[in-house]
Amino acid sequence: METARQGGGGGGTSESHTVNHTRSVENIHRSSHSIFPVRMPTLGGKIFSNSLQSGGQFANDVIGMVARGDMRSTGSITGDLAAQSLQSYMGHTAIGPDDTEKVSYSQVEIGGGRITGREVTPEHPQGIDFAMYHAGQYAKPEGSYQKVFSADGAAWYKQHAVDTVVKTPFKAPDGEIDYQKEIVKRLPTPPKRKDRM
Repeated sequence: METARQGGGGGGTSESHTVNHTRSVENIHRSSHSIFPVRMPTLGGKIFSNSLQSGGQFANDVIGMVARGDMRSTGSITGDLAAQSLQSYMGHTAIGPDDTEKVSYSQVEIGGGRITGREVTPEHPQGIDFAMYHAGQYAKPEGSYQKVFSADGAAWYKQHAVDTVVKTPFKAPDGEIDYQKEIVKRLPTPPKRKDRM
């Protein structure tokens, strides 16, 4: 069985299944920008796609590596595939369509120890922005947050957008600068990365 390979080099053909599995994960992980689109012609890409459809461990391992990885070297997952990946990574795909608390995601970006996007839940049927920070890489956020766990057992701090007063300056008829105030929902300031504290 040949694994997906990035670049040349002729390797041996008597590798164990574990090594093949690990190399497939590493190759998908390394080439996340080119291999993550659903049209994956490689063996590793097909395995990932099949695993993603069922919320399988292989897909969640790959997603977890990108989620926790350095974006300069591992890249990120964005677009429709990111939303589908997050469904699997948070365990919703494995639960199935009968999940009592149906959650859907959009505008998702996964990578660099952060996951951001918009989610629709019974509590927020119009959708609400959220951000998740890997607990091993980020300090606890200030303000309200939840600690959630992904399918691979990783702990994440999760925050939702909160009401924030935004002041927009304008010039009043008397020539003075005044401010128009409005309340909008915005994500709180991100917590500090532990490696930068």
